[in-house]
Amino acid sequence: MKQVLLNSATKIIGFGLLILGFGTPAMAEDFQQALVSAYQNNPRLMAERARVREIDENYVQAQAAGRFTINSNLQVGETRTESTPSFFGGGVFKSTPHSAQLSIVQPLYQGGRVKGLKAQAKAGILAARQGLRNAEQNLLLSAATAYLDVLRDEEAAKIRRNNVRVLTKQKQAAQDRFDVGEGTRTDIAQADTRLAASEIGLANADAGLAVSRAAYKRFVGHVPAELSKPPKYILPPTLPKAIDRGRANNPQLIAARYNENVAQSAISVAKSAGRPNLSLNGSLQGARESSVNVPRSESASITATLRIPIYSGGINQSRVRAAKQAKIRSKFETRETEQAVDQTVANLWAQVVASKRSLVASKKQVAAAKIAFEGVELEQQVGTRNTLDVLDAEQELLNAKLSVIQAERNYNVATYQLLVTIGGFDAYSLQLPLDGYDPVDNFNRVSANPFDQYLPAPLDEALDSIPETTSDTLSFVGNKVGKDLGDLSNALIPSKVGLGKVGNDVSDLVKAIVPGTAHQKDITKLDGSLETETKNADPDFIDPEPILIITKQEAKSD
Repeated sequence: MKQVLLNSATKIIGFGLLILGFGTPAMAEDFQQALVSAYQNNPRLMAERARVREIDENYVQAQAAGRFTINSNLQVGETRTESTPSFFGGGVFKSTPHSAQLSIVQPLYQGGRVKGLKAQAKAGILAARQGLRNAEQNLLLSAATAYLDVLRDEEAAKIRRNNVRVLTKQKQAAQDRFDVGEGTRTDIAQADTRLAASEIGLANADAGLAVSRAAYKRFVGHVPAELSKPPKYILPPTLPKAIDRGRANNPQLIAARYNENVAQSAISVAKSAGRPNLSLNGSLQGARESSVNVPRSESASITATLRIPIYSGGINQSRVRAAKQAKIRSKFETRETEQAVDQTVANLWAQVVASKRSLVASKKQVAAAKIAFEGVELEQQVGTRNTLDVLDAEQELLNAKLSVIQAERNYNVATYQLLVTIGGFDAYSLQLPLDGYDPVDNFNRVSANPFDQYLPAPLDEALDSIPETTSDTLSFVGNKVGKDLGDLSNALIPSKVGLGKVGNDVSDLVKAIVPGTAHQKDITKLDGSLETETKNADPDFIDPEPILIITKQEAKSD
């Protein structure tokens, strides 16, 4: 009876845990499913998306700077007037004066400030989108690394657990030989030593596996279960091709180029402070009981205001000079980022090559160590080898097996890191089966004209036919990513940029600098190095094909 009650209670508790989610059976998961889970659930990536939406509002605020504003003022009070009675009147007079005023201000010309603010905001938004793409790649890389670490540590724990079993049998065999007089206590002690070391290795492997599973849960969102081998991805065929793709597709480098556009637009904003400002002002005003003699008054006015700055103490000129220096600084920062990308690609390329060679050699080492271990065991049985020889051969086989799983992990991690550097490890490039987050949707929603829905269709069409003063906003000076940022804003991966375009942009900047400045020599030197680099470049170095999808899963693994 007690057993029946115990079984029933166990079932009830198990059912309760299943409802709470603690007893949910783990499902097998492949590499792409793990990355999809990380993409959809990671809070760090969601925070980056919110940051981009926050920066979208900069464009809305720039739009508002050129639109009309409406303000109203209401005043209500109570007055009591007491005067000495006379032939003309007098006494106590009480009133409740109240007035209302409605004013409308429409800026007509602000010296190009609104145009510059819009250009600055849009370039900043595009840079932020590349920052989001970089955060997406880093998250997927962390999830992929955690996936590989779990696979490695699971296999390492399995190998070491098997090693403990093998050494336990070796110890028992040594004991049996000693019992029949064929062995010595030294053989038993050697076996005990190796068995204890193997148990220590197993304990460390189990701890490492627990750490890897915790990292997996952090980045992917749940505990791992029955992970399968990751797919293989195609890398660029040569190092120059990889460097080329890194220059054209690395999100940090693209963001640096957009930041150059931000700095260029900041110059226009700074110059606008020293230019005339024209606005149209309209007001409606009404007052009641404002005085004894004027019980009611109303007024309406339309005025044009022209403000011409004459002297500002030199602050406007200082701001312009500061903006120009910021533009120069952004040029050098972009160049430095490009060099850093080149170096990272070269380093990772060497790591990929070295880890692949290590993986091949490690597999050969396992095959040779296995044959050696089997041979030493046979030789021990005929008396030509002792227990220590068998234990050494078994240890070499263990180390060889562990080196294989470590080399395989290192090769895959180096491959993924290289893909991140050349901009090919985002959800789009990996072709993950999901609906990716599109930051353009939020931008289109918040930047739409709020009055479009209230305008009649004929009037809306007539307004659209009027050329806007900001029609050139989408075409920025020095844009090395494409000719039209409006087109690029709909793409996650902008087109490539050659070295010649970089040199031309720097040349334009040199021409714009006042001769004799301290920085002109540095800019000219940079421009010359770029021109030399362009002349010496291999004609096949630049890949003319557009980069849409850099990585594809191979049909067959290596």
